[in-house]
Amino acid sequence: MPHNIPTVHIQKHTRGISDTKRTEVANLQKYIQELLGDTHHTFLQGSYANDTSTSDINDVDIVAIRKTTYSSVHTGLSFPTSIPWETIFSEIETKLKNQNRYTWTVERSEGGKCIEVRTSGFKADVVPAVQINEDVKSDPIAIYSFKTGIEKVNRPRTHIENGVAKHNATNQNYKPIVRMFKNWVKNHFDNTDIISSYQVESLVYNTPNENFHNDHAYSFLFVGNHIAELLSQRDILPIKINSVCGTDDITTNWNIVARQSFKNKLKESVSHGLSAYKATTIQEAQNYWDKTFNI
Repeated sequence: MPHNIPTVHIQKHTRGISDTKRTEVANLQKYIQELLGDTHHTFLQGSYANDTSTSDINDVDIVAIRKTTYSSVHTGLSFPTSIPWETIFSEIETKLKNQNRYTWTVERSEGGKCIEVRTSGFKADVVPAVQINEDVKSDPIAIYSFKTGIEKVNRPRTHIENGVAKHNATNQNYKPIVRMFKNWVKNHFDNTDIISSYQVESLVYNTPNENFHNDHAYSFLFVGNHIAELLSQRDILPIKINSVCGTDDITTNWNIVARQSFKNKLKESVSHGLSAYKATTIQEAQNYWDKTFNI
């Protein structure tokens, strides 16, 4: 269905990172692997690894698995020797500090889940992890938080694999739409805890494939409407809304007031988007589209 929303105004919300930034991140991850050496296996995770990050991304997540080190909590096995998480973190911290290629700072995160490496262009969260499976290159893995004292199961590569499958099943439209909704959230709720990036991606992931179209303005309407309806169902029924990994319910720790705020603003924005789609002039369409994204 034709509309008058300028293509450039749609694409600015779906655009991914530049090739230059992609190279910078790849070089950073490669160098961190060199610093940690053969004792660790590192890889990128999160929005960057999934190609669902917005174009202005300036932080990346890098998992650092200590090889041949296993979680006794999640394997159910006992081992002749043990290594505390403090040592696992300290080993990585020391190696990251003892380098001279980059001018960067290294410190523990406030929540105690990772080691933050800050360069002039990026912040890399290096996440220490240990194995659960025998194969270091397969999920799940175990990560730790000093704040909670809990060792948690994590599936970062399953996240990547499921995202790729969804992207292919939607004719390559899934990832641009995730970026579109992340930009929408940033424009409406920047610097708040209304919703996490992972929850946004999971809501889009839970949307049936037939709602994704090559016309990304059209997709915004269909995907946004589905998400609003799904959250309305969640208000009255104890339904589970799966994460991208398929193991967690993203509403479990989502504050109900924040969830309602997100849902209500989304409904309002879908209404503005529909007005943009129906607009008879380019200027009218652009005005409504900008209102959709709080511009």
